[in-house]
Amino acid sequence: MAYVIIGNSAAGIAAAEGIRQQDKSKSIAIISDEPHAAYSRCLTSYYLGGEVTEAGMQLRQDGFYTNMGIDLRAGQKVTCIDPDSKKVVMEGGMKIAYDKLLIAAGASPKVPDLPGLSSSGIFTLRTLADAKRIAQAADKGNKAVILGGGLVSLKTAAALRHRGTDVTVLVSSNRVMSRTLGETAAKMVEEQLGDLGVTVITRSSVKAVEADASGNVSGVKLENGELFPADFVVVGKGVRPNTGILEQAGLVTAAGQPVSVNRYQETRLEGVYAAGDVALTYDILEERYVYNAIWPNAVEQGKIAGANMAGAAKVYGGSISMNAAVFGGMSIIAAGIGQPQQSGFRVFEERNSKQRSYQQLVVAENRLAGYTLIGDTARAGLYTALIKSRQVFKSVDKLVHCCNRSYVTLSSYG
Repeated sequence: MAYVIIGNSAAGIAAAEGIRQQDKSKSIAIISDEPHAAYSRCLTSYYLGGEVTEAGMQLRQDGFYTNMGIDLRAGQKVTCIDPDSKKVVMEGGMKIAYDKLLIAAGASPKVPDLPGLSSSGIFTLRTLADAKRIAQAADKGNKAVILGGGLVSLKTAAALRHRGTDVTVLVSSNRVMSRTLGETAAKMVEEQLGDLGVTVITRSSVKAVEADASGNVSGVKLENGELFPADFVVVGKGVRPNTGILEQAGLVTAAGQPVSVNRYQETRLEGVYAAGDVALTYDILEERYVYNAIWPNAVEQGKIAGANMAGAAKVYGGSISMNAAVFGGMSIIAAGIGQPQQSGFRVFEERNSKQRSYQQLVVAENRLAGYTLIGDTARAGLYTALIKSRQVFKSVDKLVHCCNRSYVTLSSYG
């Protein structure tokens, strides 16, 4: 094969399209351990909630792989790569030769080291298969406990409530989405979840998952002794990159480490590229490589990697952090720096309690560094463009005027 892509999601599909824009004829193989065509992982919670169908999650139209001349090897697992012989080693021993290789194998949910997590009835939500398993559990039992207050946990909670499940979310920090949202925005999200019927318990330190005599989950116990009964538990504690297949090649020293790439998305091995949730990405605001595993970044990195695999020399411009979701009709988008800790930042906010909308800007050196939008998200595209362009305004007032909102100064750092 001229081009081999490990991974059939955002980065892998974008890379195949990037290759075809440069090279119309050479062979492309996409290897995926999932048994079906590409779908949008962003929609798995909405599928769980019955808001979209499996067909509605399809990432590309029927015939995509055939029309693009792609050999899709679905339901097949890669065990390692052999860069010396330029071959991918499959489970069972089969080897596939490549001229250029892209690692776009994505990530897997982190599972904390807690007593009882080996019990029956413990789930994570990452794949379509995960969503189907959780749906089956919800059909059998009516009480769910979700561990974690991040975006995936909250989307899962909303989805399960949409199914009629009794949901409790246990959050170790003092608010939901604590790494992304400030207190005002987080409070609004918690109130919205409460209106949906979700119980959110903050500052809750989990001690163990309890099980009955048959080994089935029966509840979650906190350090303070409080017990929350549960028919099943969903763990939402972030993700770790699927880089175990890269250990033998020396690209990572341990499974779960993101792989380093340059601005062309190439690893230190010539002809081997990486994109999406397996890779470190250059952060525009922090001006360094960080782990920023989100869908839009994966798509952009995949496009760059694919084009460069086919002979281009395109530079990846860099990423920013971003989260987006809809909770029962309330839209939320947060991007860039949400909670500045160091000096030199000013934070502006506008809140409309009647319309349940909220907007926050984070400004540094007369440039937009971050924003949070709840309710009215129409300006997300503008704000994202301002952050990525690093446009400098003559004054903070000019910047705020450009954003055309009646912001007030919330706080100032330094």
